[in-house]
Amino acid sequence: MDAFMHQRRRLLLSTAAWVGGCAVFAAGSPVRAFQVQEMSPGSAVGRAFAERCGGSPEHVALTARLQALLADDPTAQSISETCAICGCPVVVSR
Repeated sequence: MDAFMHQRRRLLLSTAAWVGGCAVFAAGSPVRAFQVQEMSPGSAVGRAFAERCGGSPEHVALTARLQALLADDPTAQSISETCAICGCPVVVSR
């Protein structure tokens, strides 16, 4: 029974060492969840995002709202806001 306990203890210690070593390597790698990736304009994704801003109804609604705000403020020459969908700047001027 003593040999069995000795083998069991060795197995548990080696398992703990392997798990601890793997945890150290896993914790040491950088987290890529919040990185910004550049996309080339010539790629399929780049073209899809470039064409998204064309004649979207969100831009039409945003432009109408900005024109109403510009009409309420006689001193402002232009108003701009960023589109929440695509991030394009939408500028309305007199």
